[in-house]
Amino acid sequence: MSETARELVIVGVDNAAFAPLLEILDEREMISAEQLSLLEMQDCEVDPQVFANRTIPVQSLGKFVFKEAQVVILLRSGDAADAAMAAAEQNGAWVLDAAAITRGDESVVLIHPVLNSEELARVGRRVVALPSAGAAMVAEALAPLRDRLRSVYVQLNQPVSALGKAAIDSMAAQTARMFSGQDAEVDPAIGHRLAFNQLSASEAPLSSGHTLSELTLIHDLRHLLGEEVAFDAGINTVAVFHGQLANLGVVFTEDIDLHKVRALLGNGARLQLAERPSTENAVGSEVTLIGRLRQSLLDKRQFNLCAVSDNLRKDVAINCAQIAHLLLKNY
Repeated sequence: MSETARELVIVGVDNAAFAPLLEILDEREMISAEQLSLLEMQDCEVDPQVFANRTIPVQSLGKFVFKEAQVVILLRSGDAADAAMAAAEQNGAWVLDAAAITRGDESVVLIHPVLNSEELARVGRRVVALPSAGAAMVAEALAPLRDRLRSVYVQLNQPVSALGKAAIDSMAAQTARMFSGQDAEVDPAIGHRLAFNQLSASEAPLSSGHTLSELTLIHDLRHLLGEEVAFDAGINTVAVFHGQLANLGVVFTEDIDLHKVRALLGNGARLQLAERPSTENAVGSEVTLIGRLRQSLLDKRQFNLCAVSDNLRKDVAINCAQIAHLLLKNY
């Protein structure tokens, strides 16, 4: 079947990553308006969306018929999304899980478009998963070093948008109340105020002390960078809407000098070296910024650095669009 006969279906219009994804698809002219279907839950009121100068209606997920010629991107989770994934797979469509629905399912391969897209040719099911935004950024940042890595510690500072659109709306409302001299209510889903705050964890810890998101980050990094590398991670949530920053402690298997590490990072795909990168620099960009590179004072084989990226545009929307394009074109 020709690429032009294929159809892209996006489930989850009311999602923080939807707008940047639609923007990327439009900018790169990956599909036509006739090839795009937008779905949302039956009880969600979502306005029609503009794509390629055309108005695209948002259809009810429960009434949509999936078929073989489709690539389905799942941006939201829940029972209805689970049912949609099952129906799409049963009817022969490709499914790209960008909502962590299949996390932990070893029959579903994790795909990063830059690091392991060749695995698409060997998958057993027509379902693939997108790495978490934090894992996508960190794996891309460390890919030039992966053959030399012994262990990596990740301290990810994630924005509120990593928690979903409801959290963005909640922090916006809290910020407005505080600027007007009113008390801001605690976000009931998180148990803390989001505005002007920094959370050590946005979810309850497990028995190990890690959160599920931290273990997911570790799982994804092991798949993308290799099981032989030891990983640990912590995730904080900071009171910014978009843009993520990770402080990385990297231990190498052998002695290496600072200039060599810098040269390797400088040759990485979609990486850009910066002296003091910030989320402000990264938002709207299509690269991961790398900076603050220095040798640790604790271990001569350890180097510390910082990675920064746009968590929605680059590490969800662009990665989704690139994988979907490969599926539409080649599979």
